[in-house]
Amino acid sequence: MQRETLEKLMTARCDGRPLVRAVNLQSGEERLLDPSAETSALGRAAAAAAREDTGRRITLDGEEWFLSVYPLPREVVIVGAVHIGQALASLAGAAGYGVRVIDPRAPYAATERFAGIAVEHAWPDEALARQPLTARSALVALAHDPKIDDMALAAALRSDAFYVGALGSVRTHARRLTRLSEMGLTQKELAKIHGPVGLAIGARAPAEIAIAVLAELIKVRRQKSPLRIAGIVLAAGTSSRMGRNKLIENVAGKPLVRQAVDAALTSRLDPLLVVTGHEAEKIGAALSGAPVTLVHNSDYREGLSASLRTGIAALPQDCDGAMVLLGDMPGISATLIDRLIAAFDAGMNGSICVATGHGHRGHPVLWPRAFFSEIMTLGGDKGARQLLDAQVGRLIEIEAGDDTPLTDIDTQEALAAYRG
Repeated sequence: MQRETLEKLMTARCDGRPLVRAVNLQSGEERLLDPSAETSALGRAAAAAAREDTGRRITLDGEEWFLSVYPLPREVVIVGAVHIGQALASLAGAAGYGVRVIDPRAPYAATERFAGIAVEHAWPDEALARQPLTARSALVALAHDPKIDDMALAAALRSDAFYVGALGSVRTHARRLTRLSEMGLTQKELAKIHGPVGLAIGARAPAEIAIAVLAELIKVRRQKSPLRIAGIVLAAGTSSRMGRNKLIENVAGKPLVRQAVDAALTSRLDPLLVVTGHEAEKIGAALSGAPVTLVHNSDYREGLSASLRTGIAALPQDCDGAMVLLGDMPGISATLIDRLIAAFDAGMNGSICVATGHGHRGHPVLWPRAFFSEIMTLGGDKGARQLLDAQVGRLIEIEAGDDTPLTDIDTQEALAAYRG
């Protein structure tokens, strides 16, 4: 790492700004990218890496890049400078969290009670407006005063905070939920509150309650999330049978590839990668504004296998599987995609889930991570068909009930028929 890069990273950390460092693996070029501001293809990939809080290797325009994420530290925001708050501030700091305390009551919010910790003598709505909560924030409401706690909880529940907890008995929490509902909070938002706060370990003393709160907070942060299934839309082909780029042809008011991508974006797939190749700029323009990561396959003339390898290589490390979709299949719905994901969950992750139309296997296909290394060895223009045929005993077939898993648009006649 260059000294200038290191200094900029340290400055950004002090300023509270996350950055992504991109290193060109061929030339050694370094770039620092602001994931909230970049609009280039590399910048969009950096933003995706920052959202997932994980580094990755990607290919763009034939160049290999490695993205390293330098996020902000996770923080615990304590509302209510009470005795439990004192103990929690100390424990959370020792566990590596940044800590800030908010309380408008001057006798409580005395800095000498929280040595070395940022204490804000302000109302929570004001303090959280100045420094909003992020996906790396946890908020714990301990003031035991509705005038203070409720406004903090309302702000937290409308934020991306990964943990929201509130002190009080079951009866107190029930009254709190009623008040927050009257403030316009939805049932889905209210369900995010951990209340009464803390793991049920029989804690009584302030330090014990603080331990229970921190333990629950860590459990929420560390617990295994639902299976993460990425989507890979193949959009790199030359459309040789069509005679022009079929993926940018208008179908029902939008480009053909946008039809496939929009369906995938409304499903459970996360993240969604689109592999480009032929006329990549036009594909990018057709997907302008869509929250996808574009990865370029410089070997697109080799066929589907090269695009598959490009997509698999660009996946985050925490993906349990990847669903392969074709950019020229506009009939694939989010419902069918989610049915495959549900079957994958039930299949204990070891099965390959494939959509069928009237008993014939088609697309999309959901591959477990265990097959990624084999997919990376494929060649030719048949994609993973041979690998699929060799794993018949591990297939879960999901019948669509129509021909959509088999219907791609390869010719002008097929396009005209679909439009009709």
